[in-house]
Amino acid sequence: MSPEKFKKKIWKHFGATLFLVLVISLVWEFGLEDAIKSSIQISSKNGMSWLDTGVHIGIILVAMLFTLPGLVGGVQETKKTVVELGKTERRYKSIVESTNDLIFQLDGNGIVVFANPAVRLLGYEDGEMVGEFIGDLLYMDSKEHALPRIMTKRVGHRATYHLPVQLRTSPNSVISTEIPAIEFAVDACGLWEESDELVQTRGVEKNFIGTLCIARPVIKPEDLLTHKETQTV
Repeated sequence: MSPEKFKKKIWKHFGATLFLVLVISLVWEFGLEDAIKSSIQISSKNGMSWLDTGVHIGIILVAMLFTLPGLVGGVQETKKTVVELGKTERRYKSIVESTNDLIFQLDGNGIVVFANPAVRLLGYEDGEMVGEFIGDLLYMDSKEHALPRIMTKRVGHRATYHLPVQLRTSPNSVISTEIPAIEFAVDACGLWEESDELVQTRGVEKNFIGTLCIARPVIKPEDLLTHKETQTV
């Protein structure tokens, strides 16, 4: 159960409790109060006051008992959902950290806010690329044309796919002198708080989070040939 659904369930529980309290209170006030008081013959005002207080507390408890099972079920379902989300998060984290593809997230200004350990391919240490502007990481003459496609807000079929780019190797690494950049094919799509369906609907208020990019190293035929020759030797 999502947090939003759980909130709705809480409000339903609260509303149902109030409704039952109101109904039982009306029954007490206009039906049972006089009959019960006369039958038990309470003479003092103090006794009458204690009876009224006890009855109203009892009414609230009875109303809560009627609606409590539904709320408890919602809590258990929410706990189960949280556990499942935790498992899913750990699964995706292991995939993101073990893949050779470079996965990074940009904020709305094109600043890297997350990058997986595959940045080591470019000579970066973990976390070293965070805070860099993506435009400064591009090593190509046409980066002004590539930049809007990398920083895209689009989703679905309108997102960016297989965009050839060259990413600069870390100037602090030993490989930067011999390999100034490595070629990648980049997929990029916008990240929104809303679903893709709502994002593509006009006139709907939306909140843009940033852009998710997946950069796959491009292996050229000559690189494969060199690799085979090396293995043969």
